[in-house]
Amino acid sequence: QETIRVNVMMLKTNGEFQKGQVVFNITYVNGQVYLNDFPMKSGVAHIRCQTVILEKGNLDNLPDQQRLGTVSVRIMVHEWPLASSSDLQLIVIQEEVTEIDGKQVQQEEVTEIDILVKDLRVLRHSNYTVPLKESMLYSIPRDNDVLFTLPNLSGKDVQDPLQTTSQYLIQQVETTIDEETLPGKLPETPLRTEPPSSYKVVLLFV
Repeated sequence: QETIRVNVMMLKTNGEFQKGQVVFNITYVNGQVYLNDFPMKSGVAHIRCQTVILEKGNLDNLPDQQRLGTVSVRIMVHEWPLASSSDLQLIVIQEEVTEIDGKQVQQEEVTEIDILVKDLRVLRHSNYTVPLKESMLYSIPRDNDVLFTLPNLSGKDVQDPLQTTSQYLIQQVETTIDEETLPGKLPETPLRTEPPSSYKVVLLFV
């Protein structure tokens, strides 16, 4: 599982822009990519969903406010077979937030997640940011986006999906535990890295 924070500029009621972050929970399990527990298909989807919003005046410090908000986001999931004779595959995920609570936002960078998979097993993963206008997602016409709305934060059969998933996301954002790992072993807890625009990574093996 990966909890990513997308930096955006949000338009306030007084016409000024405020720095903020949109939090998404992205999971890869048994060949399937999930956004906030909802399965994503290969291609580009334009999704309307609830998730955690961080509002702050200075991104160098902890967020002043965190709340649930309704966002519109473009999500790209692209799968590349790397060898015809094997099941080696590269999965690339990118995202672009277009609206928060019905108001347009500005996003300068896209967070890209690359996952190298063989026989449904994660061999390696990496993540970094690229300028939005240089991203693959930006070059794909929006006319072909698959549009749908997620009813709440979680698509899994849980007692209170909105509460449980929002608590998970907030917990990941607030986690500051540092953990040393052996070569080839993923950390079992999210890591906080600098600069703050980077995000913490935990891949869940099932």
